[in-house]
Amino acid sequence: MIKKVAFIILFLFSLENISAQQNSNSLDLALKNPTKVEYLNLSTKNLTEVPRGIGALTHLKTLDLSNNQLTTLPEGIGQLIHLEKLILNKNNLTHIPESILNLKELKDLRLDKNQISTLPKKIDKLAKLEKLTLRDNQLSVLPKSFYNLLNLKELDLTSNTITQISNDISKLQGLKVLQLQLNPLKELPEEVGNLASLETLWLNKTELSTLPLSIGNLSNLKDLSAGYNNLKNIPTTLTALHNLESLSLEKNLITSLPADIGNLTKLKRLNLNTNKLTSIPASLGNLKLSALYLKGNDITELPEAVITMGCYDVEKDPQVYYPSRAELMIKDQERLKAKRAKKAAKRSLEEKQEYAELERIRLEKLKERECFRLYHDVVTDALRMHAYELSQLAPFVSNAKYTAVVHSLDQRIDRYNVSEYITSLNYLMYLSEIPADFKMQHSLSNTEIINFKNISHLAAHALGDAYLSANNYPKALEYLELALVDFPYHSFSGTTVNKDRLRIRTDLAKVYSSLNTKNVAFLYLLANTINSSGYGNYEKLIKEYAALEDKKQLKEDIAAAAETIKIHDDGSYDIIFRGNTQTFFDGPYRSSLSDMKIILAAISLE
Repeated sequence: MIKKVAFIILFLFSLENISAQQNSNSLDLALKNPTKVEYLNLSTKNLTEVPRGIGALTHLKTLDLSNNQLTTLPEGIGQLIHLEKLILNKNNLTHIPESILNLKELKDLRLDKNQISTLPKKIDKLAKLEKLTLRDNQLSVLPKSFYNLLNLKELDLTSNTITQISNDISKLQGLKVLQLQLNPLKELPEEVGNLASLETLWLNKTELSTLPLSIGNLSNLKDLSAGYNNLKNIPTTLTALHNLESLSLEKNLITSLPADIGNLTKLKRLNLNTNKLTSIPASLGNLKLSALYLKGNDITELPEAVITMGCYDVEKDPQVYYPSRAELMIKDQERLKAKRAKKAAKRSLEEKQEYAELERIRLEKLKERECFRLYHDVVTDALRMHAYELSQLAPFVSNAKYTAVVHSLDQRIDRYNVSEYITSLNYLMYLSEIPADFKMQHSLSNTEIINFKNISHLAAHALGDAYLSANNYPKALEYLELALVDFPYHSFSGTTVNKDRLRIRTDLAKVYSSLNTKNVAFLYLLANTINSSGYGNYEKLIKEYAALEDKKQLKEDIAAAAETIKIHDDGSYDIIFRGNTQTFFDGPYRSSLSDMKIILAAISLE
């Protein structure tokens, strides 16, 4: 048994040793077993020259020399006859030695961020090369033999000084990715259209004024990007690219789009920002775009088919420019509603019964909470503990009345007994304000300070809830406004703070509506609609409050209110509705003025 265990340990040690030999980060260790090492990583070692003896690693398949200070490569590198991958990114190389052409098995050569100005004249000897990256170099001309690299699949020539691509590029029939951006190209040869395998073509910032007509022959192209150029039009042949998924043509001089651009049936993303477009073809509405960028054009309206398309979630894509965005929001809401209805219709009888039971329980809980209101629920009771902690610190410790009130809270405060503590909560609300130097004076944490500050808010909010439950609307109004303005809720979470504001404003809308001050109620609901972030259906409440309103007039008044919005430096904003002015504070996330107007314009009262 002992011999067997010893054998296993020796075997495992041998495996670990073999693995270490096959993969090495040290040339010295690698040279001890030169025929075993297949991977050598010498990146980021501040090398100024390739260490001597590297040519002995004749079985090496991958060599990483990136992020060093190399200016030349030794002739001995040509002895690595089994090398398949050579990474030389981020060095100071000015040329590639002829000896590298001996690497007949090389498939992946990376030379990004060097100072290479020429390539070997017979570079086609690297016949198995599949990937070649030369990003950020000083190449101005490609040797004629370059176009004989017939196995090349990926070619990145980004950020060089190349002015011309030879007609011979048509030989690279296996090319799938071609990146030519940031080169001073004036034109592309028509032969580019012969690259039948091409899937990605990037031409950004290349000074192109036209695209070749043959581009429509690239039947496998999925991603075409030619932004920041001087393009004035798009060749109509481009609409034959039935596999195109992304088309980026931003910052050009394009004045019109092909009428049948809707033939690009697989297109998902279209970027036409900052051009000179005045209209969009109706055929675009045939597509199912997930992103459409039209910002910085001269478009005044869109075809109904494009609006109906509902191509994106407006709230999640604020950069999209849409003259009829409000209409699109309504269409998008209808589309989502129909989607939910369709999903519900597919449920089995058992699932429908289960959902019905869950809905019944939810409505019962809502009904219960309407009778015994307490928004903060469990958190409200925490004010007892924090008030007690506060009563132990100066100056509160010397306030006998404060201490007595704190000690009188001898049982849990919940939605059922909160009305029994009105006097105590009222006292704590006003007397728990924290002095400016309190944190430093007592060496308190930010969390402790937040907890102490929230005593006043929790008391005010609980009192507001209690009075609202009792239908004492004047008192509910008084305390809800205190909770919103004088004693706001504090939290590390902006979302939590925002939800608290939304809840109080909803209750204030109910109070004002009950007091027959419906115009102010509308103001609170309009503010919540702007800043709801999916936490409530405030449009539904607006409709309920507008039951006896003239819908057309109300719509006009909401549109007028949108034009009165003024955002202040502190993040607050004013809205005037039917002569009533109200100041609101949302955040930490706040919509832009244009977004606020669009959201209000999208309110549907039908």
